[in-house]
Amino acid sequence: MAETDYPILVFPKPVRADRSRHHGRGGNLKRPDPTIQGERLSPKFERLQTILERHKLELQGSSVGITPEAVLVLETVGAIENFFKAIHKIEGLEWLGEQENQSMDPNFGFYDTTHPTKPLNGRIFLIMSDIRALNELRNLFKFWQEDPKSNFESGLAPLKKVFEHLYDIRPWSVQDRLENTGLIEDWKSREEFGQTIVFFEAELWFRNSSSRRQDSSTIITHLINELDGKIITECVIEEISYHSILGQIKIPFVRDIINHPEACDELELFRCQDIMYVRPVGQCTAPIDRSLDEDIPHEPTLPINRPEGSPVIALLDGLPLTKHQLLDHHLLIDDPDGFDDQYQAKQRCHGTAMASLICHGDLNSHRSQPLSKPIYVRPIMRPGRGLNDQEVIPDEILPVDLIHRAMVRIFVGEGGELPVAPEIRIVNLSIGDPTRQFVREMSGWARLLDWLSYKHNVLFVVSAGNHNHSLSLRIPADELRNLSKQELQKLVIASIIDDTRNRRLLSPAETINGLTVGALHKDESIAELENHYLDPLIPEIPSIITAHGPGYRRAIKPDILLPGGRVLLSIEENSHHHNMDVNLHFPRKSHGQCVATPGSLGRLDSTICTRGSSNSAALATREAFFLYELLENVRLQSDEEIPQEFDAVLLKTLLIHGAEWGSLYNEYKTILDPASENHISRDFVANFLGYGTPDFDRVASGSEQRVTVIGYGQLSDGEAFMFTVPMPTSLSGRTLKRRMTITLAWFSPINCQHKNYRVAHLWFSKPEKINLDRINGDYHAVQRGTVQHEIFEGSEAVAIQDGDEIVIKVNCREDAGSITQPIRFGIAMTLEVFDATLFPVSIYQEVLTGIRTPVKA
Repeated sequence: MAETDYPILVFPKPVRADRSRHHGRGGNLKRPDPTIQGERLSPKFERLQTILERHKLELQGSSVGITPEAVLVLETVGAIENFFKAIHKIEGLEWLGEQENQSMDPNFGFYDTTHPTKPLNGRIFLIMSDIRALNELRNLFKFWQEDPKSNFESGLAPLKKVFEHLYDIRPWSVQDRLENTGLIEDWKSREEFGQTIVFFEAELWFRNSSSRRQDSSTIITHLINELDGKIITECVIEEISYHSILGQIKIPFVRDIINHPEACDELELFRCQDIMYVRPVGQCTAPIDRSLDEDIPHEPTLPINRPEGSPVIALLDGLPLTKHQLLDHHLLIDDPDGFDDQYQAKQRCHGTAMASLICHGDLNSHRSQPLSKPIYVRPIMRPGRGLNDQEVIPDEILPVDLIHRAMVRIFVGEGGELPVAPEIRIVNLSIGDPTRQFVREMSGWARLLDWLSYKHNVLFVVSAGNHNHSLSLRIPADELRNLSKQELQKLVIASIIDDTRNRRLLSPAETINGLTVGALHKDESIAELENHYLDPLIPEIPSIITAHGPGYRRAIKPDILLPGGRVLLSIEENSHHHNMDVNLHFPRKSHGQCVATPGSLGRLDSTICTRGSSNSAALATREAFFLYELLENVRLQSDEEIPQEFDAVLLKTLLIHGAEWGSLYNEYKTILDPASENHISRDFVANFLGYGTPDFDRVASGSEQRVTVIGYGQLSDGEAFMFTVPMPTSLSGRTLKRRMTITLAWFSPINCQHKNYRVAHLWFSKPEKINLDRINGDYHAVQRGTVQHEIFEGSEAVAIQDGDEIVIKVNCREDAGSITQPIRFGIAMTLEVFDATLFPVSIYQEVLTGIRTPVKA
């Protein structure tokens, strides 16, 4: 980023303060009486007992010698406190975790008294139980049903609350283990392709006891051996409650299931109570581009200087073509798994494209400059064996294990060796699992990234994911070409919204500590549009293919949107159906982002056009590097010595700080509900827009009428910091439009067995005396993740006196467990006035003068 006469300023040392009170939302829940609860739920307890008795008989005929257990799913309406502690009072019950349960239908006597048809919110509790514990739980339920006011034994009182709010109780089923995993479809495609072996990942219920985990492994090993299969690898990471087994089975032993998926209940492996999910492995794929005859040589317009110093960016992806003229000397390859031996030069597509975008940006832009430091590259994909045109994470490797080992090697060192790249601040992960859309619970991948972010103080930049299937438009093909650009755009957006359940984030994009990046329909191409294609969107609209949110607990995701290349529509001229499926077109020479690619004839200067949220994430990583250089310059030019341990959270803060919706909210609101001004919530629109599109140049530099101030700190539960800057007195009494943007970001520890998951919640309240209104994101939604980004805007006059200050109070509280170490955070505030011709006074200079003598924090 270029030097500026109005550089970023640093907040003076913050002042400790009492934490503000955090206000939650209440409810008006009506519950059924105990008699109705007993009549409805008693048969369900009996069914659970029958299942456990049958499981006991099944295990008696095997050699594993394990006590029969079953996973109980308790669905409740409303809040239940301290249930976790009550579970530990009953011997034989083991806490496995809890999840939020949203949009439950009002039923069984549960409803909101204010809005009877309104969907209800609750929780899902997951508990492992043996027969004895289930009997005790059943007896307690009967005792409560007969006398709801009776006293329970000490520590068991929360169970009464559970029985009052219990919506359903059932066993974890085969359907739960397989639903939305795509496992049977994966096995079927492998059989059709001629493979003789199928692979799978069995993610087990995490048991806190190592002996219980060993028992689970023993059972799974026994079941796989019975299918003449074998275990390839096993991975346990206690910090993220992750225990998975990667296995393989010969196709003849599962052919009946492949041909008759409705018979899955008959496979003992799928019925195993120790298994949470059974999924395909090696699903993180990137197509190998075979259209190499369409590539074009790159004509460099600027001299490319060799990078120097240690890398601060790590790229985990496919293996790049290191000798490509655009990448030579820019990459440091670390390949301990030997994937290089399995790649041909022409297969090195995805890693080459991502490295090109990080290093140079879109090559169609003549403004870009290469990075001044090399990029550390750890290959985590290789060409698929027997699966054409794909770079994949290998079948015999668990992705969570691979990423974990890669991070250990970078920051800790493995095998007694020193860490290979300990100065890494940003990790680019432009891949995702197409078989795992985020629905409710955090994936093992996302949990891993969240834990590693906090542990190693590193920012993961993750792509939201792509959905490349066709669009169903509500119009015949012969009418499509007669639409105006605005009409076509509305039609396309409406189609995407209708299909939202099939276009959700792809794991691990739900990460709460990482930065998730979605794609805009935008690139630097100036090519003409061919007659048989349509360009359906304006450049600032989210791409047709980009995945969208929300994130965990309805947090705003993706965090930001960046250019991801234009996707065109291909029209079937003979289609006259009212709802027409329109194919997507991905031209190789135009209407996309120009990147380095393997050459068709052995050339090392070839380029091609690509698109997708992978590209957007790579561009975000590139911008993060320039913001890192900005922080380095602040250290050199300011008396404020910002410790490097705050780099990652400050990068996260600054990457989001310049984001806004602009006119897009009104665009989406008009499409969603054109007849209403208020019905469509900002919370819902944020699923598609995130925090918006950032303007990085405005973040990096100020002006006479715009000033940006950054700060940092660390807080524990119950603590608060007050950051202050002088309020420009020249604004006093003026009715000029002004805006204040505040961004707070942090990395939180995680608690994988708590529904809140996020251990540390930091927040700020709207500063007093500024007399501005919130725009863009919903106030509650912006506080659900690990970023709070808010924009306040208005033009009403306010009286300002000498000595008045803008005060931003950052608070910290425990959310899902104890905060054992202070939480690092970064904060940025921008104040700006929009009409420079009517307002010649410099607010930048006023703020600078007020903090000219900074006190080191």
